[in-house]
This record gives sequence, structure tokens and C-alpha cells, in this order.
Amino acid sequence: MSTTSATSFAVLMAATLLGATGCSKPEPAAPPPPPEPTTQPSNTEEVGQPTDPRFIGKIWMSTTLGHPRGTMMIFLPDRSLLMDSCFETYRISKWGAEGDRIRWIEDTIPIEGTLSMPSDHELNLTIAGQDKVQSYVIATVPFVCPDMPR
Repeated sequence: MSTTSATSFAVLMAATLLGATGCSKPEPAAPPPPPEPTTQPSNTEEVGQPTDPRFIGKIWMSTTLGHPRGTMMIFLPDRSLLMDSCFETYRISKWGAEGDRIRWIEDTIPIEGTLSMPSDHELNLTIAGQDKVQSYVIATVPFVCPDMPR
């Protein structure tokens, strides 16, 4: 009888242990490592701070003749630049500024120029090697791109 009791006790203990481990919570998985930062072949990281940072974080719509309709630029605080228009593919690149000088990359080509703000709602860019000043105003909300000409 003692062998039967010992066997029953062992089976009961094994069932209890298996049941207890089945109810326990699994260990949480370690968080994935942060993504490697992407680097672009640019010197925008080497540039310091703009003299007048009022242009940062606003949607600027072009008023320059010859620019596609709805051409816009958004200089984000993280030094990302979003460029788009109603009829072209958008572009995201890095920007940097120091004083009134500004620089960004388009298709691996550095674009450099000077930036000025005649008022809180106006932005002018004079791009090196171009004769005309690019002018922008703060976008009105809401804005919807017009239908594409057919």
C-alpha cells in the first residue's frame, strides 16, 4: 500500500507543479534594440542654429511665379525638411542653418542659400546660383490641392 501511496503522491505533485507552471506568466521579451540612425552624405549636422527660428514648424506655401501649384516646405524642429506640391512627389531630407544661412540636400546635391523673414507670415529664400528670390507665406487652413489639369 505504501508503494501505491508514494506513486499517487508523486503523480499528484507532478500534476500540481505542471498546473502551477501553466498558470504562470511568461517572461516578457526583451525590447528590440533601437534602429541604427540613418546617415546621409551631408554636412547639415555640422551647421548650428538659425538667427531667427520663427520659420521652424510652420507650413510655408510658395508664392514664387513658376513654382508648381501648392509647392510647400515644412522645416521641422528635428531638422527634417518636408517638400511637396500638388503635382510632384514629396521629398523628406535633412536641413541645417547657422545665422541666416540654410542648407539641405536634394538628390545628394547640397542646396545652400540665405533665409529672411520680412514678417512673421513671410519667408524668403535666396538660393546660391539662382537669380530670383523664392517667396513663401504661411499656409491657410484648410488648404486642398486643386484638381490636376487634364
